[in-house]
Amino acid sequence: MSFSCRRAAVGWFLALSLPVLGAAAPPVAEPSVELTLQECVTLAVRNNLVVRLAKAGTAAARGRVLQSASSLLPRLTGGMSQVRTYREDLAALGFSGGGFPDLLGPFNTFDARIRLVAEVFDLPSILRLRSADADDRAAAMEERLAVEQVAATASLAYVELFRARQAIESAQADVELSLSLRQLAEDKKHAGTAAGIDVARAKTREAEGKLALLEAHNVAREAEVRLQRAVGLPLARGVVLKDAPGFAPAEPPQAEAALQAARADRWELRIAEERFSSARAQWRAEQSQRLPAVALTGDVGLSGPDPDSRARTTGSAGVALQLPIFTGGDIAGRVREADSRRAAAEVRLADLRAQVEEDVRLALIDLGDAVERVDTASEVARLAEDELAMARDRFLAGVADNVELLNSQAALTHARDARVSALARYQAARISLALALGRMKDFTF
Repeated sequence: MSFSCRRAAVGWFLALSLPVLGAAAPPVAEPSVELTLQECVTLAVRNNLVVRLAKAGTAAARGRVLQSASSLLPRLTGGMSQVRTYREDLAALGFSGGGFPDLLGPFNTFDARIRLVAEVFDLPSILRLRSADADDRAAAMEERLAVEQVAATASLAYVELFRARQAIESAQADVELSLSLRQLAEDKKHAGTAAGIDVARAKTREAEGKLALLEAHNVAREAEVRLQRAVGLPLARGVVLKDAPGFAPAEPPQAEAALQAARADRWELRIAEERFSSARAQWRAEQSQRLPAVALTGDVGLSGPDPDSRARTTGSAGVALQLPIFTGGDIAGRVREADSRRAAAEVRLADLRAQVEEDVRLALIDLGDAVERVDTASEVARLAEDELAMARDRFLAGVADNVELLNSQAALTHARDARVSALARYQAARISLALALGRMKDFTF
């Protein structure tokens, strides 16, 4: 092949391979996001779908208040018409004989008019406005409740990711301990003071530790994805936790004081009370439909054949009284339906009061149990470390094989995992208590 042919071939190869090489280049990883607990909660509240839907519900409730209030405000309307009548049969209207023509027309009719209707007394509309106001307050509280619940969800996800990463550290420490114990078994075998079975046991324990480390990494990745989803972060970005949940137990509140605080601060309870008030006002509104309604009416405008100088000012004023006499059971049916909704709202309110007490008492029990678990798990971990040290000394002294040494290692690993889980459970119990008291906005580690 000539030099020019080779150069052309190389050129074609580069032209075809460059796009492929460019496409195969690995994407640039996005930087990790550093989050404190408060930043995590703020992002979750801003991005969570539940909060957005609650805000939309608040806006819709305010719109219903405006609709209810409009029936009590004066209504001013205007209109204008221009009609060309080609033929009008006066005989059909009752005008016959007496010199009246049978047909009249063509002629024009023009009318431009402003009409006013002002309600003087309309009790059903007043009560419906009260019902809408209660629903509006309930919707605003539901938005705040959504913020509380989203904050709790994000905080629990934060704690779970921290627990998972602490579990990785515990598993990594176990692998490093397995490496040292395997090396110890091999050294003693080379020295002739240990059997091959001791090395095999140590290698098996090391492999089990590495498998546990892989599982811990997988659990941590899943917890990270759940936290990213909870706060609305891109799932491709890593998360660095800036806050470290600690263990600083304080005296929990007394049950009666906690119950009193929950009854005052729980948004669910206040929402149920507003929903009951709304249902009761709606029931009274349906009952009051049998009462008369009084309104003032009036109009003023120009009438004539055409909108010119021949049009004259006309108008009227009056009082309108409306009294339902027979509605075919419509009012009775509406009253019965509204009464059933009122009764259901009252039952839900009573049940929620019992639920609030249950939540508080269970949260207090869980918190007390979590504190005891942390203390016990810490003591077990300390004792397991002492047991491992003594088993190592016995193995080094040649008075025992490494069975009890590896058993002590397994006990220490289990104790460390139990302490990590106990610390996470303690923080989760604190979150549950804050949520049960309606004070999630004040929660910190």
